[in-house]
Amino acid sequence: MKHIFWILLLASQVTFAQSISEKKLSKKKLIEQADYYFFQEDFVKALELYSDILDNYPRNHYVQYHKYVAYQLTAGTSENLDSLKEYEANEGKTDKFYNYWLGRIHYNRYEFDIAEKHFQAFLDLDIYKTKEITVETKQRLKETVKAQEFYLSPNEFEVVNLGSPINSAYDDLSPAFFSGHSELMFISSRDYAHEGTDYKKPTTHSVFHCVKTGESWDTPTSIDALGTFTEKNAKIEVVNNDGRLFLYKTEAGKSQLYFSQPIKNSWSKPIIFDSRLGSANIQSHFFINDAETVIYFSSKTDNGDLDLYQSIYDPARQSWSSPVAVPGLVNSQYDEDSPFLSHDGKTLYFSSNNPESIGGHDIFMSTWNEGSYGWGTPVNLGFPINTINDEINFQMNEDDISGFMSSDRLHGKGGFDIYYFHKQGKVLVEGTVFNNADGSPVANARIDLKPINNDDETFRTHTDQNGHYETEIFTNENFKGLIYVGNQLAHTETFKSEHPEHSKSFEQNFRIDIPEHVEETDFKTLYDKKSEQKYERMEMLGSKFRAGEKAMLRNIYFDVHSAQLTQESYPVLKELYLMLNKNKSLNVEIGGHTDNTGTLQSNMDLSLARAESVKAYLVKQGIATNRLITKGYGPTEPLASNDDEVNGRELNRRIEVRVLN
Repeated sequence: MKHIFWILLLASQVTFAQSISEKKLSKKKLIEQADYYFFQEDFVKALELYSDILDNYPRNHYVQYHKYVAYQLTAGTSENLDSLKEYEANEGKTDKFYNYWLGRIHYNRYEFDIAEKHFQAFLDLDIYKTKEITVETKQRLKETVKAQEFYLSPNEFEVVNLGSPINSAYDDLSPAFFSGHSELMFISSRDYAHEGTDYKKPTTHSVFHCVKTGESWDTPTSIDALGTFTEKNAKIEVVNNDGRLFLYKTEAGKSQLYFSQPIKNSWSKPIIFDSRLGSANIQSHFFINDAETVIYFSSKTDNGDLDLYQSIYDPARQSWSSPVAVPGLVNSQYDEDSPFLSHDGKTLYFSSNNPESIGGHDIFMSTWNEGSYGWGTPVNLGFPINTINDEINFQMNEDDISGFMSSDRLHGKGGFDIYYFHKQGKVLVEGTVFNNADGSPVANARIDLKPINNDDETFRTHTDQNGHYETEIFTNENFKGLIYVGNQLAHTETFKSEHPEHSKSFEQNFRIDIPEHVEETDFKTLYDKKSEQKYERMEMLGSKFRAGEKAMLRNIYFDVHSAQLTQESYPVLKELYLMLNKNKSLNVEIGGHTDNTGTLQSNMDLSLARAESVKAYLVKQGIATNRLITKGYGPTEPLASNDDEVNGRELNRRIEVRVLN
């Protein structure tokens, strides 16, 4: 998913970073503290704080609901949604963002058809929504539809997680095979001493080594001589099979390309490969060909994105050329990273987050064009090589049909894992879906065919008016067929795809029981507009998640029949200033309101004068005057009856702040 930068919330709320144990707070303040991180989309911290609150207030449904949302958007991506769905009847009706959150959750679970409905339902709600959240949701909806198209058309590759002990709950990256693929070195942030505990994941990475015995891998061991890596874009590569080991890492605050020689049963201490290829140039992943005559690497441009560069070795001078951008059409205004050159030198593979990606960083390939002497238009390798998550460290074996890569995709062991991929043959499957009751064909049924060993892949098709279907699937695989009528699952059946001799296809029919009632879920009916908030908390006015456009400035005091602010007003005004100073694109209306004591004209004049006093304070603090407009409403918009002072006229005398953009 493309990174979108959110407007930050009120700076004074940074005090929320104090732990609950450090400061005794009321339940309301504790919830506001957790909400701050939740709406900042720091779901890990929010989850921690909501959990702490529930230790003392276990029946608070609001906290339980937000905890489950945070959990599903972080650690619980692969788990069922039963706990969250329990809150649909209540929080689903009171939280206008319910469909938005469910859309994001289902998207992360690769359930794009459901995510699409939730995003659309949120957009269709006739409620107040910020421009930021509306634009963002439309973009998420667009990306969801695009991802669905990719996922329902898997290419000929099959992707397999290498599993334990190579992959762990931590990041496992940059596989480097040698000795005929019987030995593997890779980078990992694993910490054996604390694995399986609540210990926080380390921020450093080490090089690990393991040997394959038979069909299984021995437990990886760290190579201490190679040191540690502090950045996720660290890279290792073994050149010439069992030759030198190259490393990209940071030492003493400077990133460099290093190399290490094999010695006995270990490796030598890394030394700088070439000072010309230091941190001013190589700033992320690299690739060196077997002959050690060309280096491809990524480096930051003046615009802050990563582009691919190359340096050529000159044997006459025994030195590397100054790096230049790779020729052709590879580089863009987005990131191009993690290069790999095919063994014949004609195909360049790399990772990019350009608009043609499914989401995150995808693997692309570009073919060398001898005529233009440059690389051609990049082509996305599609699903299942790519997912909505990140794919890096791609490397193709010499056979051009198999290889390895790293990805933080769904259903992994945790963080980035190392995957093996290989091309798989396909066969045409065709057949008919019959009604079990009378044997008649079932038209317009949806058929999802999923390989049993990889539930993320789906080959989808539909029956025609005669109940017939056909599609290509992997050959010699066990499949699960799911038949849907409307939105209801009507039938599940397993079968094996076999490629018969002297035929290009095989037949697989299904007999199903038609559901009595086929209903579509209407997500739009979940939210109850009666729960719409009239006023938002001040600190939320700068957030895309604000529930309304207004905040009331309570505890603002003026002298009687005067627009002169009293000393007691300044703490609240400071909060308003801090919020506006933090959200510099925000323009607001400051509205003054009075009770009905006195004449209408005098109250209209007084309310405007008081609004002007608030504006004057903000301008004096440094807020630009063109961001503030004032308006006096007098007694025309009362919140309560003016018959009583308490809970009446005192509520009507107020200052309101309304967001204009």
